Amino acid sequence: MIRKAIHSDFPKLCKYYKEFDQSGVDLFNRGPFSNLLIYEEENEIVGFINYSIMYDRAEIDYIYVDPSYRKRKIAYELMEFCIEDATTSGCQNITLEVNEHNVPGIRLYEKFGFQKAAVRPKYYHGEDGILMIRELNKSE
Repeated sequence: MIRKAIHSDFPKLCKYYKEFDQSGVDLFNRGPFSNLLIYEEENEIVGFINYSIMYDRAEIDYIYVDPSYRKRKIAYELMEFCIEDATTSGCQNITLEVNEHNVPGIRLYEKFGFQKAAVRPKYYHGEDGILMIRELNKSE
């Protein structure tokens, strides 16, 4: 089940977030355009997506699934939800950045029609980041 995150989700989300980024960014205070959604199975948070919708465009900031729950299409469902929300909100496109070595992530994004738009050298602690974009149309 996908639902909006609530304050009591904070400890679990912090644990997940710290697994891939030690910067200490507070996922609950990312601004008025931010959407933080969690994926739950049997009342257990097993993943989340954080994205922003800013007028006519969307940007995916983070998507994460607990390693023991991967390969169950959870990230796929979170992406579907985000794309549907962006489309119904009138966005023209969705962008994201991904580490060049995150092959499973890149494959997922390509399945959803994201294409490489640019490379950001040394964006991820010395590793290149790939900027990807997906154009949206109103009939999706």
